[in-house]
Amino acid sequence: MRKGALLSCTAALLCLIGIVVAASGGDLQDRNPIVITSDYEFTAKNGVVAGSGTVDDPYIIEGWQIDAGYHDYGIRIDRTSRYFVIRNVEISGAAKAAIFLSYVRNALVQDCKLTGNWIGITLNFASYNRVSGCTLASNAEGLHLRFSRDNQVLSNAIYGNDYAAIWLYASNTNEIVGNFLAESHMGVYLDLGSEGNLLYKNTFLDNVHNAHSDDLNQWDYEGEGNYWFNYVGIDADENGIGDSPYVIASDSDQDNFPLLRAP
Repeated sequence: MRKGALLSCTAALLCLIGIVVAASGGDLQDRNPIVITSDYEFTAKNGVVAGSGTVDDPYIIEGWQIDAGYHDYGIRIDRTSRYFVIRNVEISGAAKAAIFLSYVRNALVQDCKLTGNWIGITLNFASYNRVSGCTLASNAEGLHLRFSRDNQVLSNAIYGNDYAAIWLYASNTNEIVGNFLAESHMGVYLDLGSEGNLLYKNTFLDNVHNAHSDDLNQWDYEGEGNYWFNYVGIDADENGIGDSPYVIASDSDQDNFPLLRAP
């Protein structure tokens, strides 16, 4: 497992974040679903409001309210290599996924609200992307990673989804940090060889099952794990960390430093 909580793409992503911190919000504009299937389709017609697609000047898609009307996707971006940001977008009614990113890298999805879709966000064969500060609620599934690696899922509120808040399918070395995962059948589901993922400082609250893992993943970092609402261990030294692990699977997949309070 690599050291540290940042991926090799972090410098570029931090540059993106620094560029896009300008105030967002205000009234959203209604529009139809967005489909972009090449680097040449980042156009105003396809919802791009600014940018040239470089790390210093990413394409910006923002300020939209999309009722997918049971189209497959609210925003679908496929097989691109340019830098882009999706932020301050609300999507509902997508039959497959509100936001579907396939064979992409260099994307930042930030401060979006995705409710009432089949899946909130799907990353498919996608690497070096970040999802942060989003609300994914009342979908069948919150966030789904398929054959995707080296992505960051940071500080999102993912709750009230029918099946899984986060589902990783054959996806490795992703970082899932600081998320609120609640009121779903499964908090995090890792299967089909999903291994080497780092999960810590997440809050697991009122899920039927908090986590399932078929392979070895890392559930704590530098002495801090996750908050598990049903943890029954003690904290004899009162340092806010449980004295016994929270067991994910019987083959040593466990949170060694479960938090006694939500981070």
